[in-house]
Amino acid sequence: MNAAPQYVTQPTPDELLEEYLPLVRYHADQLMRRTPDSIEMDDLINAGVLGLLDGAQRFDHSREVQFKTFVSYRVRGSMIDYLRAYDWMPRGLRDHAKEMQAAFMELEQQYGRPADEQEIADHLGVPLRDYRERLNQVRYMSVIHFDDVPMSNNDGDEFSVLETLEADPLLTPESQNTMLEFVGQLAAAIQALPKRENVLITLYYYEELTMKEIALILGLTESRVSQLHSQMVIRLRSLMGLA
Repeated sequence: MNAAPQYVTQPTPDELLEEYLPLVRYHADQLMRRTPDSIEMDDLINAGVLGLLDGAQRFDHSREVQFKTFVSYRVRGSMIDYLRAYDWMPRGLRDHAKEMQAAFMELEQQYGRPADEQEIADHLGVPLRDYRERLNQVRYMSVIHFDDVPMSNNDGDEFSVLETLEADPLLTPESQNTMLEFVGQLAAAIQALPKRENVLITLYYYEELTMKEIALILGLTESRVSQLHSQMVIRLRSLMGLA
């Protein structure tokens, strides 16, 4: 397999598309797994192409960052921006998601361990089947991105995780350390997940298996895996204290 070219001069749009359109399609496919049917693949690809072209203009050749790595974040970030603008989540469902997240946090503090779904349903005062239905309804909120998380250093300067991953030259070593702290918090939160949710995050995000493939491995229905994924995302946000 040939290595991606490391451009030393500004590539033309045609050169970029020829080399990196498969990368754009890859990220679009990954996000399409977790978006409603109303989202079109072509729209995500178009957003990703804009991110690719913008990233090519912004790339600093003097930084020790591979061009492919840099534009990958720009491509995915552009797609996420498009999805954020396409606000498909009704307020009522957002309220349900926040209510569930608050329940996770409260029960975690009360029991000193992750709460199971029956305990969460009881805390919310709803039957288990209704709780699972809520998980089905909020599953599209699992389209999350590191750049959703506001960060700041001790001087109060705000920056984004995306900028850090891109090795923005304006970021100080202190900001870089803040990023490392965030990564440590995320790793600790993943470690604190119940075993089945920990396995799920590995299979889905690291092994990049589909929900259907994960269902076969875990001996569950695809719908049940989707519910567990929604629960895992909400639990992670709770463990990390994200709004």
